[in-house]
Amino acid sequence: MDNYDGFSQNLQSYSKPCPNPYCYNPHCKCGAKCKCTPERPCGCSDTSSSAGLLHESVVAAVEEMRVWVILMAEHAKFIRLGLDPNPDQEHFFRMADQFAIQLEQLHYCIQQTPNTAPTQILINLREQTIQMVNQLIIFKKTLFKLLEECKGLGILPSMLVDHIRREADRFVGTLERSKSKQTKTRNQLGIPNGQILAETVPRNLYHRLSGKQLFKVGIEETAFFSRVHGEHAHHLSMSFRPEVQENYRQQALFFEKEFANHRSQSKEVEKTGTGFEKLVREGIKISCDFNMYLQRVLNDITTCTIPTKQTNFPPLLADHMSRETVYYIDILERLHR
Repeated sequence: MDNYDGFSQNLQSYSKPCPNPYCYNPHCKCGAKCKCTPERPCGCSDTSSSAGLLHESVVAAVEEMRVWVILMAEHAKFIRLGLDPNPDQEHFFRMADQFAIQLEQLHYCIQQTPNTAPTQILINLREQTIQMVNQLIIFKKTLFKLLEECKGLGILPSMLVDHIRREADRFVGTLERSKSKQTKTRNQLGIPNGQILAETVPRNLYHRLSGKQLFKVGIEETAFFSRVHGEHAHHLSMSFRPEVQENYRQQALFFEKEFANHRSQSKEVEKTGTGFEKLVREGIKISCDFNMYLQRVLNDITTCTIPTKQTNFPPLLADHMSRETVYYIDILERLHR
């Protein structure tokens, strides 16, 4: 329980921001004396010749945060939903709940902050995000181990916990990459050739990359998201109700196979160095079809037109998967330009 007590203390620190509404520094110790303003935020430095590039890099990180912080909050909600509510696991439930609350608050703060805000304010938001998501990663790793060893109980598959941990690791990797740091290996992201450092470049910085780097980014993102969406499809196939929702299940199995093929193709393209454009085009088509399927599933659940009117998973999960699919489509379309 000591580790979770540490998590709890860290989360509580995020829930007590500086009283100054213009201060976004998670480590601000000025208290009521904080004099930070939009023009002169805490830690603000004078502009330099690299200020434009710095701001562009931070904005690229913030654009990733606008997508992924709320997805991280939903991960915490899915964990909360999937844990057995016995008294011995109350602490796990409370921790997941706190992560969901704090990440939603962070998401709101990010959404309210324009990209034109002073660079230091955006930097502070980025650093706060990295720290909070790193804590979430530790929580996910711990929970995965407990579920694997049958020391934790719930309806949440351990595979799914590892799945959302990989997504969190990739997200932090993109934020660190905006600082020109490569911090995640392929192994951490579940990508072949695991000891190589992954690129994890934010989408808005693709224009800075050489052709060789862009090729590597494309291969890694294809390998990563084809596995992610294949696992999404697999989880759905296991969650539809037997017989009465068989058509939905069969379609999920179809997409699981399609993404497995897509992942195999990415390995071949990396090996031969050819067929990259075809890989991207096919990835766009598969992903668009999968997103249409997810949207239909979501519509049928929310309108109660699916047989039995309910599924064995919450509607938010289909919406969550859809938004991740749209994100991947956006990556592929940027690579295709």
